Amino acid sequence: MSATDHDNSNARNQSALVMIVEDEAPIAEALALIVEEAGYAVILATSAHTALDHLDAGARPMLIITDLMMPRMDGADFIRAVRALLGHEAPPIILTTAGDHSIAALAQADALLYKPFSIRKVESLLHRYLASESPE
Repeated sequence: MSATDHDNSNARNQSALVMIVEDEAPIAEALALIVEEAGYAVILATSAHTALDHLDAGARPMLIITDLMMPRMDGADFIRAVRALLGHEAPPIILTTAGDHSIAALAQADALLYKPFSIRKVESLLHRYLASESPE
C-alpha cells in the first residue's frame, strides 16, 4: 500500500467503509491492513485536510480512525470539523494517541486507541462500532 492518499477500490463490495487519518505511513499502513483483513474497505488520508476533502466530495465512512498529533490540523480540531460538517450523520470517531491522554480525552472522540496498539484492540473497536455492518 502506498503512503499516499487513496481509496481502496479493491474493497468496494464490502459493507462498511473506514476512513483512516494518519500522517505517519507505517502506522497508517498497519491500521489499513488490520481493517482490510477484518473485511472492510479503507479510505486513507495523510492529513485532516485531505480527509475533509474526501468528506466534502461525498465519502461517507461508517467509522473514522484519526491520529491526535498531525501537522496543520490536529485530531481534536478534525473531530470538531467532521461533526460540524456532517452533524448527526457523523460516524463514530476513534482517536489514536501516544501522547497526553488527558488532551485526547478532551477531543470528545467516541473511543481512544493508545499507541502502541495491538491488533486485537483495533479488531475489538471495529467490532464494537461496525458489528451491524459485518462483512458477509
